[in-house]
Amino acid sequence: MSQRKRVFADENAQVPHTPTPLQRRSSSFVNTFGTPLTNTPSRTPSQTSSFEFVDAFTPVPKRRKLRRNATEEIPNSQSAEVTQDAAAATAERTREEERQAAKEQEERQPEEEEKEEDRLNRALKLVEAVGYPTLHTFLKALLATNDQHRSSQVSRMLIQHGSSLLDSIRQRQPEVANDWAISTVRQLVAAEGVRLAQRFKPEQKQPVSEILKKFSMTEFLVQAELLAPSTCQVLRQIGFPESPAKEKNKKRELVLATTICMLAKSRNDHATEFQTSMGMYFLACGTSRSLFDVLNHAGITLSYTQAISKLKQLSEERLVETRRIAKTKAFMLIWDNLNIAFKVSEQRHDSKDHFDNGTTATLVPLYGVECGELPLKPKRTHRRLILEFGPEDLLPSREEAERVQAGQLWHIKDILYDAFPALRKHLKSFISPLPTVQQIPVHKTEQYPLPAMHIDESSLEGTLGVMNTIFQSTLQLSEDDIKKHGLIICAGDQLSLALLDKISAIRRDDSNFMDNVGLYTEGQDGLLHVKFAHTRMVANEFWGSPNSKSPWSLWKINTLLGRKAITAGWKAKSLPPFRPVYELMLNLTLPANILDEAWVDTIQTVEEVDKVAEKVLNELCSGRRVAKLRRERASKRDVPLENICLFNRDCLYLRQLKYAIKCGDVGAVLDITTHSMLAFRGTGKTPKYADALFSMVIRLKRMEPRVRNAWLTNWLANLSGLAEGFKEMDLLQEHQNFWDKIIYNAKGSNRTWAWLSMVSVCIFALRDVIRKMQKEFVTPYNGISHTSPSTETDIQIICDYLEALRLQTYHPERENNSYAMEGRDLMQAGSDYSNVPSAFRNFTHTKYSYKNHGVPEAATSSSETDNNEEVGNNAEDYCELDGDEAIDFEDLLLDEEEFPMGSDIGDYLAMVHEVIDELGRYQ
Repeated sequence: MSQRKRVFADENAQVPHTPTPLQRRSSSFVNTFGTPLTNTPSRTPSQTSSFEFVDAFTPVPKRRKLRRNATEEIPNSQSAEVTQDAAAATAERTREEERQAAKEQEERQPEEEEKEEDRLNRALKLVEAVGYPTLHTFLKALLATNDQHRSSQVSRMLIQHGSSLLDSIRQRQPEVANDWAISTVRQLVAAEGVRLAQRFKPEQKQPVSEILKKFSMTEFLVQAELLAPSTCQVLRQIGFPESPAKEKNKKRELVLATTICMLAKSRNDHATEFQTSMGMYFLACGTSRSLFDVLNHAGITLSYTQAISKLKQLSEERLVETRRIAKTKAFMLIWDNLNIAFKVSEQRHDSKDHFDNGTTATLVPLYGVECGELPLKPKRTHRRLILEFGPEDLLPSREEAERVQAGQLWHIKDILYDAFPALRKHLKSFISPLPTVQQIPVHKTEQYPLPAMHIDESSLEGTLGVMNTIFQSTLQLSEDDIKKHGLIICAGDQLSLALLDKISAIRRDDSNFMDNVGLYTEGQDGLLHVKFAHTRMVANEFWGSPNSKSPWSLWKINTLLGRKAITAGWKAKSLPPFRPVYELMLNLTLPANILDEAWVDTIQTVEEVDKVAEKVLNELCSGRRVAKLRRERASKRDVPLENICLFNRDCLYLRQLKYAIKCGDVGAVLDITTHSMLAFRGTGKTPKYADALFSMVIRLKRMEPRVRNAWLTNWLANLSGLAEGFKEMDLLQEHQNFWDKIIYNAKGSNRTWAWLSMVSVCIFALRDVIRKMQKEFVTPYNGISHTSPSTETDIQIICDYLEALRLQTYHPERENNSYAMEGRDLMQAGSDYSNVPSAFRNFTHTKYSYKNHGVPEAATSSSETDNNEEVGNNAEDYCELDGDEAIDFEDLLLDEEEFPMGSDIGDYLAMVHEVIDELGRYQ
């Protein structure tokens, strides 16, 4: 051993301190090795306090002797060079020792191998000596031993060294090892395949609706991982890259889950849980029969015939569920007419182009109402619907008017905040919420479509047929079932409710309870059609004359913006399209009329916003100001300003109605209805809607409290369960008509109402399948856009036009004022109707006949009386605002929950173009 003392120490051990002998002070210093660089003799390692920490294999380096000049000190640069030289020398000695060790090992290897072979030979001879003829028999006996101690020893050996033994076998005989591995994996995967096929095999007579409800790709993969971990691991090794890059739109786990489901069906044709849901999805999306065959052979879906069979089974299940709901829960009904054009390519005497009229209906369980809670109605005594009303019921009450005016102030401020987002952000914590009156509690509405009926409900006979079909054939309700259930609310448009009232009147004396429908039905006016009628009423009143020089009218604004030409006005022969005029009035014209840059430039506080809103309400939205302006002589009249004020007021009613419906505030809806009732009466063209709204308001005031609460609480639907997710009940039926008519209507010579009846029951289930598949497979929405185009530019164009002509201020000398067509104050005209002797005659009963002996001095003029009495009697004066052609697809697009922003009808029609032909072949 070297004379140097080698120290083995942990790096955290305390370094021993060796005292240094006192020496004479000199100018020397100590380098990095702890060696004094002076002309004095170097101290030995035992004399210094510096130690080297080395392990057992590190050779002891010899210290390099440095020559020193006795008369000068070594600079710092020379010290660094010495350090580098010492490190290089140490590394070289280490490499040399490693080479030497490797050489010695190589020399000893033959000797060690010879010893190893000798040990193996002696071991094998011992194995043979004890009775094992071959090595195989010995290993087999060792692995199969029953001795507890020996078995435990073998198990521990396999656990610790099994992998290395298998690697050695594969290295020695790769073919044998690979064949064994493949055979073992084959057996393991085959067993897992049986379990997978059993898992994805639907239970006997399992409902299709339950299969669709449980469909989840994530759950499929979780179950597969539990039942077939080896299979999943093998598929991952095959299909997943070793270092996958992050791809935003690619989900490899979905590929794995789909592959497993396809393999399960390949092993067992009955393992179709995944394929059943996919078949319903492809049917709903309009997949052609030829594509169905390809996808079926690939194992992705059922065959076309099987898919149709499952669709029929789904329809039957939904109908059974609907009947169960009808007998166990309180429910309401909605129905509407469905018009379908049947075209025949090869016409014959019994097969020609024709237009079929039918009816679709939906059952909706009542929220907050128990079965049997609503009492039946007493027997009707008169043909007319006799209403008890007094003078206080003819006009909106003071409280209703104050609530509506407070709502108008809020909406004016909301328009200002929308135009100035920075102001809204600045005053966010001080802005008051929308005032409410009576809100429906947030809940989730369920809907159960009924089979489509080939019955025209636009006649008394047709309405009776619809009622009998729904209650007796479809829902299979008996007289006892209806008496047990109680009153049934029936919602629909104005025509449907008018016919329901008429059949209740003509059947009021029937002794058969089921035929006397007035005993167990109560009509509910659909707010969608009320909104449509209100929009068209305002558009017709303020549309103006086309090509007129009038400074302001809706036609002028529409032309100024370069929008598509629209036919509107009371003399128009067709209804104005709802969505274009709705957007023109509510999204463009009204905000532009409300905004005035001079009023809002200096606003900093909520109080200032309130003052601006009050000023706008009093100067630009007030019927009282219009009445004052119209007292001026003709030369001092500013008709365009008067029309703007009346339009703003009536359009604010429409905006209030929109927001009240969205928030589920039926109290606010009812307040607006009392005002719209007067406006409809004031047009002189819409007596049916005026009578319908008047009847609704009076009936609600006199209604039994439990019925009134159920009626109002279920006036709106909420399919999403969100606070601002309410929508009109009759809108649900219009959506069903759209899907029936456009998407799922079979085409061809063999299409029948039987087919339409079957598919209409499960129409929303199929729609939900589409949405669920898009969510599971993370597919983007297929639309042209996801945001509504900005209205800022259009509003600014209108504002500039209003400012240029000073239309927001009183200016009777304005050019072309004389061409303006005066708009009526519909609220005032509707209020005057109450002074007519024949007012509300449809709701009163008298045995006396009246004779006209002239007009008293204080009474309404004869011209006004005649005009109002003729309302509804002369067909030329009557204007229908929500006929059969009142709704089209563009109007339904306003419902963003049903059709996301940017939907294009072309996308929907192209998506199902082929399936329409294919479904027509089904018998």
